[in-house]
Amino acid sequence: MENNGFAPVGVLDSEPELALIADLCSGNICSMNENGLNYIYMEGLRFFTQGEQRQMNALLCLNYTNSTYPTKLYLAENIGLGLNWNETAYLLGKPWFSWSWKDVSPNQKPIEILAAHLEAFR
Repeated sequence: MENNGFAPVGVLDSEPELALIADLCSGNICSMNENGLNYIYMEGLRFFTQGEQRQMNALLCLNYTNSTYPTKLYLAENIGLGLNWNETAYLLGKPWFSWSWKDVSPNQKPIEILAAHLEAFR
């Protein structure tokens, strides 16, 4: 398993909301912080795009500073799909890609935020 320099969550019981997300990942997940923004790093996030299963590393921002985009999901690759891939960000020492998918409220559980962002791929 690739480490990527990210530390795994030690005990998922200490953050039960991460346990639900861990079920969707093939590797480590952990909470991280950079410049006051809170992230969940997901190694090998499994998701579907147009009925086809994909897997890649992802980064979920739980408190983005734009009120129109208060949360964001970043992927390790731009997967196209006709979405407006409007951001390449250098976060936590790596490049990440995101698309324009607004109004996903931060006032939800992390698994609900993730699910709302993954709706873009249906």
